Amino acid sequence: MNQLFSTRLILLLSVISLFTFISFFPTTQARAESEKMNIAPNYSFENDLTKIKTNLCNYGGWFPIGVVAEDGSSEIRIVEDIARTGKKSLRVTTNSNVFKGTIYYSQYNAGEEVRNNITNVGVSGARTIALRLDQDIFSCDASVWIKKAPDQEITLKAIWYTRRNRTPFIKIAEQAVSQPVESENGWYKYSLHAVRCHTARQVQIAVTARDSKPFYIDDAEIYFNRNPHIDILVDQLGYETQSNAKGFILQSSTSLRQPPGSFSLINLKNNTKAFTGKFKELGYFPQWDLYHWQGDFSVFKTPGRYVVETVINRKAYYSPPFEIRNNLLVSKTSEIAYRFFYYQRCGMSIPSFHGACHLDDARMPDGSYKDLAGGWHDAGDYNKYNGYTPESVYALAFAYDNRRDFFDKFDQDANGQADILDEAVWGAEFLEKCINPETLDMIATISSGYGYWGKPEKETDNLPSTGDERRVRDNRVNASACMPGFALLGKYVPKYLVIAERLFQKHGGNMPAILALYKATQKQVYRDAARKRTGTLLPKDKNNTSDFRELADYAIAFPKDKLVPKIKSIAKMRLEELRIICNNPFNITRRRDNDGSLIFFLHYRDVNNWYVGESRELLDTAYEGILLEKLGFTEGRIIAENQVHWILGRNPYGVSTMEGVGSVFAPQYHHRYNAIPGNPRGAVPGAIVNGITRAWPGHDRPWLDMHPEPNADYQANEPWLPHNNRWLFLIAIW
Repeated sequence: MNQLFSTRLILLLSVISLFTFISFFPTTQARAESEKMNIAPNYSFENDLTKIKTNLCNYGGWFPIGVVAEDGSSEIRIVEDIARTGKKSLRVTTNSNVFKGTIYYSQYNAGEEVRNNITNVGVSGARTIALRLDQDIFSCDASVWIKKAPDQEITLKAIWYTRRNRTPFIKIAEQAVSQPVESENGWYKYSLHAVRCHTARQVQIAVTARDSKPFYIDDAEIYFNRNPHIDILVDQLGYETQSNAKGFILQSSTSLRQPPGSFSLINLKNNTKAFTGKFKELGYFPQWDLYHWQGDFSVFKTPGRYVVETVINRKAYYSPPFEIRNNLLVSKTSEIAYRFFYYQRCGMSIPSFHGACHLDDARMPDGSYKDLAGGWHDAGDYNKYNGYTPESVYALAFAYDNRRDFFDKFDQDANGQADILDEAVWGAEFLEKCINPETLDMIATISSGYGYWGKPEKETDNLPSTGDERRVRDNRVNASACMPGFALLGKYVPKYLVIAERLFQKHGGNMPAILALYKATQKQVYRDAARKRTGTLLPKDKNNTSDFRELADYAIAFPKDKLVPKIKSIAKMRLEELRIICNNPFNITRRRDNDGSLIFFLHYRDVNNWYVGESRELLDTAYEGILLEKLGFTEGRIIAENQVHWILGRNPYGVSTMEGVGSVFAPQYHHRYNAIPGNPRGAVPGAIVNGITRAWPGHDRPWLDMHPEPNADYQANEPWLPHNNRWLFLIAIW
């Protein structure tokens, strides 16, 4: 099974394809090499990133090799006194003396670390960040222009690194050149073509000198080259029968001498052609260095199990299999989506996963012990945070309350209560322990950090007051986030409704909390509160749709209210916004950058900034799409379905980012469960990972860690509670 999985991954792997608006794509298959994207960080040094003080990005996207001295005698620095083009370059002040200072080194997840007061040799050169490698990258071309003394020896290197087990950054190969290929006005150009070792997952470009003379770097260029491959990207679960968003993307890493003409749906029951359609060319996108075509079969509505087939240059290509049927998403994903929380449970034994763990949680800031066992491991670590745990209780209760007939079918422990409701109670019991019953504030964090990788039951001795208990951070928050979950859960476990009403009396509430209280109690006070909040949310600026979700929830709850027409006008504006935001070949949501442009992935300047993939944003947009449909805008469902298609496999990597739903998954997750025997991938059934994110600062290019070694990058490959929360919200109203 594992061997088949690995083989399938290699065949379907590092495909990449997104874009801005469709009109940005060239219509011709041919492209000039100059259209390719230069991925060198801050290649001209005109963007002075030295002003960014977050973490370690003090050198304009490049880092020193060797020890940096405080007095400037051993350093790299962006300067304006010498430049080949523009006004700036990177000056490297080399020094072969021994210093005490700061040394920078690459570490986990493409990040950078610092050690201070290291006695070692001074700076010998400069290097880029470690550039992540998709699995189809087979080589890179790099060049730099150097201002130097005529007799100075300069070396340009491509250094390849891998990850093995829990060792993150192992050098496995190096290619170098020491002779310039051309010169002009005292500047020398160094170029190399470097071939990747097949196990490499990152490459760094470095420029070094052998002496202690300063030199300058300008006009750096780095280009990656892909192995030829063609991939057919589909929603690997499938498509609802009546859907008008049934489509796929054909993706190629190279221009095709004979572009694809038509495609067919093959019925896997009898291996016959069930439908034939034509491709729409989407073109080449330089930032991704990939070509795309779109196929649509929305008019086809025959239930069954299918693959897409197309023939290119007399060779047949096939998609992963998928279904077409009614009620597909709810019936096939709802149970596994909430079961994810069961596997994340802390404080009890989970068969086939781990023993009872962290039974001695936790040590309070004053050193005393308080029983805080329970809850869920928040993500791929074992820590517990009450940032998203209250939302998880709400999502579980919301899904159950909206689809009782469906969820009542699942009662594995035969306790007479739906398993999803058991899960909501499990989370609520932990939250109740964290809440001060008098002040109604709440413990926010129980954490031992991120250094432990092993079985959860072995992190502590599970005995209270023995000194190894995990600590409670001294940061309490008010417990109002628990209100909507406790209110809905209170319909079935009354004590939680009492707490929810107390919280409302103290803090008031947003629309989810007020509507949950009204649904649980039918009290007029909450009906009045909901209408009052609606009045405050209706925008004075007619173009403001920022509160659309809360307003839509109100309109759906009270469809005959006199404010509903105003809300529908806001919904119409929100639909227009989403048409623009989702106007790209994958039809997925994008975000606004600081300059107002639309980008696909969260922008960050520093590799050490905290950033994760887009699963939450995609599912929030999907939820809004269904709200729009319920308000009479049928196009909203198409928007919603397209977000789901991305998560379930119609994405640049051809990978379902929801474990167990689909057929091709990430080879490794960033989860400490990979330390449990029998689960080397760290997989959790139903887990939705952070999702595809940005590969490098400054480039809106996708990244999913497809390396087969353990400890995948957290930014893309780590499960996290909020993604599954949003899936439950979505299927509750689907």
